[in-house]
Amino acid sequence: MKASIQQVDTTIVRTHALLHMAKSIHSIRGASPQGIHYLEPSIDLSAVRHKLDQLESQYYVIRKDDFNSPRYVSNQDNLVNTDEKKHHNNVLTPATNKHIWHYNEAIALPFIPNKFAIIGTGINAIEIATIYQALGAAVDIFITGDDVFPALDKDINKTFQRYVKRLFKIKPQAEITAFNFSDDHVQLSVTSKGKALPDADYDAVFIADDKPSQNNVLTHPFMATSFPTVTWLGWTEKQLASSALNYKVINMPWRSLGRANTDVNTNGLTKLIFNTDNHVLIGGGMIGNNADEIFGEVCLAIHNKFTADNIAHTVHAHPTLHESILLAAEVYLGTATDVLNQE
Repeated sequence: MKASIQQVDTTIVRTHALLHMAKSIHSIRGASPQGIHYLEPSIDLSAVRHKLDQLESQYYVIRKDDFNSPRYVSNQDNLVNTDEKKHHNNVLTPATNKHIWHYNEAIALPFIPNKFAIIGTGINAIEIATIYQALGAAVDIFITGDDVFPALDKDINKTFQRYVKRLFKIKPQAEITAFNFSDDHVQLSVTSKGKALPDADYDAVFIADDKPSQNNVLTHPFMATSFPTVTWLGWTEKQLASSALNYKVINMPWRSLGRANTDVNTNGLTKLIFNTDNHVLIGGGMIGNNADEIFGEVCLAIHNKFTADNIAHTVHAHPTLHESILLAAEVYLGTATDVLNQE
């Protein structure tokens, strides 16, 4: 049976175009520490929307039946108090309030909120936060637990949250207890870590609809094209804790890299996990600006069951971020000679 190919709303194309714009804005702002200063960008939303529409018109994708299925809050990211949903369900549906956005509404760029709330975890939540923060919104992110990427290990999450603390305010262990609507904003009542926060007004609220059945990182690459980018494939420490495999984790901070230092990109991290019985790479990824550009090597190595020795004897150009993978393999082998002193 053939799949029906139709011209549809190619949301992935639109999202990644917006993320590229956000990255450009961050690159301009990132020049300041190097003594190069620019004026703040002027955003022409009409022109941006027109460009996105042009890009979408060039692509055809397979329509998914559930792509636009309306969901207010997913099971995974259920931050809204059940009693509140029962009593106020008639005002919580996206169709009744222009200030409550799901994925399709958010990437349509209705307007740029001054204050923007993100409810939920995962790739969609962080990518939408990245886009709107770059465009000028002050962003608060409310998450159920302590990690913005629950599928990944604590060290990846901690590195990410340390990286973005100047960009977003992340509220952990959060629950939305009440929504109050007016014509021009949404007021949220929130508890975080069991304590009530002061009620806050937002120009828009984004509800992350990531499904709990997100692809398994053992077999499907994980990539959030945020700022910074977060990538992973294979076993995580969280999964290995309940397995019989013997393993060793190598973390290589990007501050060891000449390229990261010249790019003012030293908060990044490359993490590799090797099976110590046969020295094969069984998990790996990185976090940092342009991490997606070097992630392919990790995917190739895991797919082909490369050992640390295979990686160490592969040419890695200097100075590049790719060297972080080489150095991590050499640290595992005990042959690294040019990593930073940990003292």
